[in-house]
Amino acid sequence: MATSPNTITVVGDATVSSAPDEAVLTLTIETDGDDPGTAMNQNAEAVTAVIDRLKQEDVEDGDIETANVSVYPIRSYHPETGKETLVGYRCQNSIRVTLADADVVGRVLSAAVEAGANVVSGPVWKLSDDTAAVTEALRKATEKARAKAEALADAQGVELGDVVMMTETNVEVPVYPMFESALMKDLASGAVSETPISPASLDISATVTVTYELKR
Repeated sequence: MATSPNTITVVGDATVSSAPDEAVLTLTIETDGDDPGTAMNQNAEAVTAVIDRLKQEDVEDGDIETANVSVYPIRSYHPETGKETLVGYRCQNSIRVTLADADVVGRVLSAAVEAGANVVSGPVWKLSDDTAAVTEALRKATEKARAKAEALADAQGVELGDVVMMTETNVEVPVYPMFESALMKDLASGAVSETPISPASLDISATVTVTYELKR
């Protein structure tokens, strides 16, 4: 009766750093009115002005999309009576802007705020195509797994054989958001001079689990 060969299972992991080539901004335009219709009409005009300005900054139509639209009542609380009164309505329209050039992020942010965007979040740094980085991370993780297996086999006085099984345990491709900061507050307060923004490198990580045959 044949017996199963002795095996050894190891885990290899690796990280590859890659510079992001894409930034995503979320620009929100808020307008208030006495009634929902007024708030929405004013908002439509303000959003149009922001989009027109984005196009002047060479942002393509296909890189501008609506993320969310909402209209809700604005109420004022009176602590002396414990009651609220309706003071108007607010319309919020958030648009998502994708920029393929990290060097223009500061300029586009400033232009959007100058045109009327009053809430800014981002940028979120991304890779437009992570295939090469993921492949490199997996390759390095596999090499580390083999090196580890060879060291363990050598310590036992045996030779490393063929791969019995290999599993991609985990691959992580992060996106790095820049949350509200002094920069965002300065923009929102009207300080709209162009501010240099430098993206951090993205760390793409991969983990593999490999089982090798041991030759005795």
